[in-house]
Amino acid sequence: MFGLLKTYDVHMCSEVKGRVLSNGKPVVGAKVIRELSYIHQVESNDETLTDECGCFFMPEVSISSKKPGDMFVNDSVMQKVYIIIDSVQYILWDSEFGGIEEFPEFKEKLTMLNCDLSNKEVTFTFPNKKNANLMFDGISICRWETDFDIYERNDDDDDDDDFFNF
Repeated sequence: MFGLLKTYDVHMCSEVKGRVLSNGKPVVGAKVIRELSYIHQVESNDETLTDECGCFFMPEVSISSKKPGDMFVNDSVMQKVYIIIDSVQYILWDSEFGGIEEFPEFKEKLTMLNCDLSNKEVTFTFPNKKNANLMFDGISICRWETDFDIYERNDDDDDDDDFFNF
């Protein structure tokens, strides 16, 4: 009962950094949009522009909420970062985690949202270092050199030969 009166800090998103290219050339002045939801309610939307190198930055976001004290609430944070070019939405990051604390695995990925618009959108997994039996997953056109295992390509292209040539 008294938990309902307490206010909790809810980590919504680590700082976000990245670079957007199109066929190897910087995408300049494009709007990068971040949408954050806590227990399926929109809590924060913000945006920034890419600079002359195609780079962008967004600060860390946390909120205060009494909801984590409610025993009927299943804590869930949804994060989506995308860019729209010529009416086409490119997902740089789309993932969800349970809880109200920051995961270092998410923080690491979110500081390296580097992509080329020519990359295929994929669903991928990355390790949960606290619980090896429970992998994290996400959707993105970004690529990472480590802790990045593609398990599904998310397009209608029938050219399966390209699947492993990212």
